Amino acid sequence: MQENQTDKKSALQVVVHSFFVVPLIIAVFAVMIFLFIRLMTSEPNSARDYLEDVKIGGTTKRWQGAFELSKLLSNPKMVPKDEMFVNEMIATFKYSSSDRDARIQQYLAIAMGATKDERYTATLIDAIDGSDQGVVQACAFALGNIGKIEAIEPLKNLLDYSEPQIRLHAVIALGKIGGPLTIPYLKKMLSDSEPNVRWDASIALAKQKDSSGRSILLDLLDRKYLNSFPNIDEKEKVQVILVAISVSHFIQNQELKAVLENIKENDENLKIREAARIAVNKFII
Repeated sequence: MQENQTDKKSALQVVVHSFFVVPLIIAVFAVMIFLFIRLMTSEPNSARDYLEDVKIGGTTKRWQGAFELSKLLSNPKMVPKDEMFVNEMIATFKYSSSDRDARIQQYLAIAMGATKDERYTATLIDAIDGSDQGVVQACAFALGNIGKIEAIEPLKNLLDYSEPQIRLHAVIALGKIGGPLTIPYLKKMLSDSEPNVRWDASIALAKQKDSSGRSILLDLLDRKYLNSFPNIDEKEKVQVILVAISVSHFIQNQELKAVLENIKENDENLKIREAARIAVNKFII
């Protein structure tokens, strides 16, 4: 009797294994193969795919699509050059001005700037007078990347804004555009109430071999001065000093060279000492 029960139990296990477990294993294995093949053969989203998400997706998908587009177009190889894409970008950007989520238009502005395509210049200039500060900053950033002199006048108008971040973005953009037309506006910002604005104005001027911001550059090379700003951590201080070092040789000033000589020998940070050594070698005075 017990043997019969054992035989029945064994038979049941065989049936379960044959008709349920084995097919399940096969099915799982097949799904894994399918997913692997799909993963290996699927192509990454193109600029047009992300633009389509912005055009027809829900709010979340739209701003995420705009964000991904701004990253993708920073790669020159991924930038569509055809007129149709440019026109669709411009139309989508203009339409997004009515969105409740301003991030969509902000990221689209950054995306247009990332292409460095001058065909977007007029659209960005038209939008730079908008009410959303994030969009204004994004347009200024984009115009700086594109670098057309037509953007100087509208960027100059941002220098009187009460919001420091807008003034800062305008200064950075003017610095990227460069040229003699930007110098008077950059000099004006050397006396701005916001330290970041003064700092970036002096750096932008130095890149154009203008020594008007020399005293500010000397401050940026001074750790005691930077230590007076408790909100700046050590990593940020190092970055500020490195940027100041990188533009100092454009001015060819004896005082700046002497400060760099001292930094080269005595600064606590190896990266800063090495940058100072390289910069000193670029001085010809």
